[in-house]
Formats: sequence, C-alpha cells, structure tokens
Amino acid sequence: MTTDVYSALLEQAAGHALAYLSGLGERPVRLLAGDEELRELLGGPLPQGPGNPEAVLEMLVKGVERGLAPSGNGRYYGYVVGGTLPVAMAADWLTSAWDQNCIVHDGSPATAVAEEVCADWLLDLLDLPRSASVAFVPACTHGELLCLAAARHKVLAGRGWNVAEQGLQGAPRVRVLANADTHSAVLRCLQILGLGGSIEYLATDDEARIRSEALRQALAAHDGGPLIVCGQVGEINTGGVDRLGELCDAVHEAGGWVHLDAAIGMWAAASPQLRGSALAGIERADSWAADAHKWLNTPYDCGVAIISDPVAHRAAVPLAADYLNTEDGRRHPAQWGLEISRRSRVFPLWATLRTLGRDGVAGLIDGCRANARLFAELLAADPTVEVLNEVTLNQVLVRFYPQVPCSGDEGPEAAADAHTDHVAELFRERGRSWASSSQWRGRAVLRFCLINWATTAEDVRQAAASLLECHHSLLDG
Repeated sequence: MTTDVYSALLEQAAGHALAYLSGLGERPVRLLAGDEELRELLGGPLPQGPGNPEAVLEMLVKGVERGLAPSGNGRYYGYVVGGTLPVAMAADWLTSAWDQNCIVHDGSPATAVAEEVCADWLLDLLDLPRSASVAFVPACTHGELLCLAAARHKVLAGRGWNVAEQGLQGAPRVRVLANADTHSAVLRCLQILGLGGSIEYLATDDEARIRSEALRQALAAHDGGPLIVCGQVGEINTGGVDRLGELCDAVHEAGGWVHLDAAIGMWAAASPQLRGSALAGIERADSWAADAHKWLNTPYDCGVAIISDPVAHRAAVPLAADYLNTEDGRRHPAQWGLEISRRSRVFPLWATLRTLGRDGVAGLIDGCRANARLFAELLAADPTVEVLNEVTLNQVLVRFYPQVPCSGDEGPEAAADAHTDHVAELFRERGRSWASSSQWRGRAVLRFCLINWATTAEDVRQAAASLLECHHSLLDG
C-alpha cells in the first residue's frame, strides 16, 4: 500500500494540531464562538458527490477551532477534564494509525499483552489486590456499570441466584446503600441494572463523606440479604473521600459488596502522603472505577474498572461465540468489558505510565494538590470570599459575598447566590481563566478543579488574581 494517500493528510493534520497546541497559552480561556456561527461553518446539506480530503480537513479546522473549549490550557479549571500529556497524545495518534480491533487475542496480540502489563502496573502502583481483574473501558461510567454488574452477580450468586442466566424477575431483592452525594453516573448505572428502586441514601457531612452513624444505622437494620454499598473517592464538588477503612469493614461484616466511584480520586492512592491518610483502606473495597483522562492526563476513551473477584467479573458479562475461540487461557479483551468491537485504548495509558513511572504519577498528584491548596489560600485571604471545602484532593469550592458574612445572618447568604453567579460570569467572560458554576447544599458556588499536568503555580496566581478582580469590580459597581 502506498503511503501517498496518508502522508499529505497526516502532515496537514499535524500542522494544525501543533498550531493549536502552541497557541493555547495566548488564546483566551473561554469559548470564542456561539452555536449559530458553528452551524454556519459546519452545516449545510450533505454534498452529493465526494470532496477533496485536504479541503475537507481545512473546513473542519475552520469550523471547529473557534468552538473548542481550551481545556488544555493550564488556567482551565472547568469540570474535571485534565489535559493530555504529550506522550499520551502521540500514542493515541499511533493507536488510530494502527487501527486494531481488539476483540480477541489474535485480533491484536500487542493489545492483549499491553492490557496485561498495564493491569499489573496499576494494581502495583495503587496497591490494590494483585489478584483483581482489570478492564479498560471507554469512560468511568462504563466502569461503574461493569463493576456494579459484577457486584449484582456476586451478591445474588451468594443467595443461589444466577442473574446472567435467570434474570431479575423473581430474584432476591438487592439492597443498595449509596452516599447521598453519589455522582449521577453511578445512579444511572444502578438504574440500568434494574436496581434504581432499591437505592437508599446515606446522609453525608459537609465534605460529602458518609456519616458514620448513618452507615451504622442502615447496616443495623439489614436483614442479611444481598447488599451493595456505593462509596466514593473524590466527590465532584468538594473532592471529599469516604472513610474507606471504616466503610469497607462495616459492609463486609454485614456480608455486602463495596463499590467505590473513584473517577477522580483513585489515582491519589499513588501518592504516599495521601495513601496513608485520606485514602487509607481503599484496597479493602471490592470494586473501583476511574477515569485515566482525569488525573493521569491521558486522552479521552481511557477508563478503568478494577474488580476484586475475577470470577464474578467474567460471570457478569458472559460472552459465548464459537468463532471467537476464547477458551485458550489467553487474555481476550472482549471477555472483560461490555464492548465487542473497540479500539486499542490501552496504548496511551501504557505510554503515560511508562513515561511517568511511580514517582512521576505521585508527583503529578501531589503537584495538583499543592496548586489547589495555593488557590484556596489566595482566595481565603479575602474576608468576603469563602472556601467551602477542606481541599482534600484537587477541588476548590468557593463562594463570594457582597459584604463580610456574619454567622447566622441569612441576608448575606441570599445575596451571595446572585453575586457569586455574577462573579462567575464576569470571570469567564474576561477569559484569563475558566471554571464551572455549581450548586452545593443549595447555594451557588464556583468550582475549580486543579488536575492539568500543565498548570503551574503562576497559572494559579493569575487565575486567583483575575477572580478577585472580578469580585471586587462588581462590589465597587
């Protein structure tokens, strides 16, 4: 096959990609175009005949770039998206070029072996049970679904019911206890699995951690039936982490399965200082779901599901097809996930782990946490600004008051909702940095996630300065 059909297009694409990346530092950290402009650039009727590929790429770049969120910029703190490490991006490009379909081992032996290697590396890096099984999934939501499917299978199998073969009709009722601040992705997966009507919410504290008394009371009332308990490692607003050792011990004593939504925080187990404090006991859970595109800064399409019981894992997602020839003892990726056809998403993760190493991952975690704490300190020095969380991991939750708040006075609290929203709008409009608004305990807040490998302490200082300028310019009116 001649490479002529590829070389010009790939060089053209690489040129545009490098131009975009090199310009991120000077680009305003905000959206540049509205939907109407983007529709005009990208829309219109589908052409009747073929187009010139080079011209199509130019049209794509022109139509897309002004509508991109500049999430790779070190001053972008919206949602929990992270950036992309250069080596991970390069590996992702190669993944597309190699174009492997990794259903079974002989469809891509390199994929199967890389998955085995990365599974071993992750279990070692995070000090999770070495016998656990690992699936590489499109996103944490898929990981949650896979983990909870294994949990459902295991707790029902313990009561003599094979849900894969018998379905849910007539099955023993599965009781589900969940952190009251559980992410919507977990709830969606429970609903898909037919467990939505079984969810009972456990009261949480100001950091979104399950209250010990709420857990004790719920388990004291347990009748001994199938039980799944959902905790979390890194709540989306506060970054709060459940008391993991206490949670796991209590649930296991009751005969239940502990699943941890660790989309953000699982990677913090690679930090020795966090592993021994906020994440103590994480290894005692039964399943964990995480996104590598968050704190590991890989490209998207890079989630991880880890399940302590490989037998329950395989049984929860049965796969039987004579043409696949999967009963030979080798790793067949489709046996561990929900997809049959998929790309070899493990290669960017392999490149990231191999480049960073154990110390590099820990340094990435600790550096982002230090940036978050610096941000909180800079903001909290202003008496009209309130930082609402403890900054356990990398989230900073902030609220702005039009005057110094007084304890028990509802007036400033009510006025702070509108003022915080106005500060957020002006902050984003000015484009020196970007963060997403949220609601926390019924109050308007601005939420910062410090998770990008490219963010520096100077980026943090610039963002904090811009934020305080916006706040005080509104006060001065």
